[in-house]
Amino acid sequence: MRASFIHCADTHLGYEQYGVRERFNDFTWAFWELVDEAIERRVDFMVIAGDLFNKRAIDALTLIHAIEGLKKLKDANIPVIAIEGNHDRSYYREGTSWLQFLCYQGYLVLLQPRMVDGMPQLEPWDQQNMLGAYVDLLDGNLRVYGIHWLGSSTSRALEGMSHALQDARADEDASGVAYRLLMMHTGIDGMVARIQGLPTMAQFQALSGQVDYLALGHVHKPYEFDGWIYNPGSTETCSAEEVQWEDRGYYYVEIDTDEPGRIINLEKKERIHHAERLKSTRRPFVRHEIRVDGLNEPEDIYLRLESYCQDKGPAYAQTEKPPVVQVTLTGTLAFDAGSLDISRMEEMLRQHFTPLHARIDNHTSDQDYEPGEGDLDGRDRSLWHELERHIFEELLARDNRFLTAKEQWSNVLADIKAQALRKEEPAQIAQYLRDKRTTLLTPEKN
Repeated sequence: MRASFIHCADTHLGYEQYGVRERFNDFTWAFWELVDEAIERRVDFMVIAGDLFNKRAIDALTLIHAIEGLKKLKDANIPVIAIEGNHDRSYYREGTSWLQFLCYQGYLVLLQPRMVDGMPQLEPWDQQNMLGAYVDLLDGNLRVYGIHWLGSSTSRALEGMSHALQDARADEDASGVAYRLLMMHTGIDGMVARIQGLPTMAQFQALSGQVDYLALGHVHKPYEFDGWIYNPGSTETCSAEEVQWEDRGYYYVEIDTDEPGRIINLEKKERIHHAERLKSTRRPFVRHEIRVDGLNEPEDIYLRLESYCQDKGPAYAQTEKPPVVQVTLTGTLAFDAGSLDISRMEEMLRQHFTPLHARIDNHTSDQDYEPGEGDLDGRDRSLWHELERHIFEELLARDNRFLTAKEQWSNVLADIKAQALRKEEPAQIAQYLRDKRTTLLTPEKN
């Protein structure tokens, strides 16, 4: 059997980043680009491993853009198989998500296994109720499994999936299944430091002999392991952190179960397929940090920023797409923070980079007071973050629900404050809190 497919995830359609409408369009263009690539390469199918949308309650234009891309695939007879990510799921279990709507309209197959005691049941996708753990393609030679976002229950579902696949193997072989692909909206613990509570690599290894290709999403950093685990990363830049991962995009995968030596790359430990990560076309995103330690006057900071702008700005001034520019100030100020003219600094960025959007994020502390002696008492502003976490821990310790994990919860509160100061979208902050609740809170007993 020979086949090919596109694996993408985390397209986040509808994200109007920083309140800039053109950024909304950028996420659409990135999705449409991979759609065109799939059609041009004449792939047999496409898989979307979660977070097609940026939020659960999308507007009409976001839905129109999604349908426009999916309709082109449908017209080209390219099936799309998808799972829900944490951004896609409906607000309530009894609600209907927009991915379910797209499934009802025939634009994609949405895989969602029935769960029994946290274990996925390997039942075929049923068009009548739009539920099921897998769908067969290419005359039954290729089987695509999918597990939607499960949060803290993912590790248990992984274990159950491994056992279920082992039990089903003989019947699959007898029915002619030659290739198995599993989609999951989750990541591997430790790939990105700030994302915690994901399954470990050891837990994923239980699937090693059960599936040929594990298509992941959720973590926006691209990575792959041992020729069978693949995560493409986000197709557009959802946060400044992602700038460091230049090769984000999507995978084009060729399968050959008859003559795998024709295509495989032995250095990547590939088995019966070859996966090529294609870098998606994204708007330039410039990220820079200026440390203010040792700079005694605001003018010193302006001069350092001016020097950076003169050095780097010309390379972006004439780009096809104007960049997004984000400069972060860090360290301890030697003067009152109110003396900094943030508007002047943002104007420097606009003059030299001609950006779509420019922002200065001030993450500095200042020194209004001399350091005090003894315990933290608030007089040393450079230690305010420690005092803040100490206060958070004391308050959390008063509630038995949070007592055992008060250190972790204090970090969560500090992260939420930082997100609010960065003016991130309320929905994003709320989702972050929901995810942390799922990870840290012990389920209540009935």
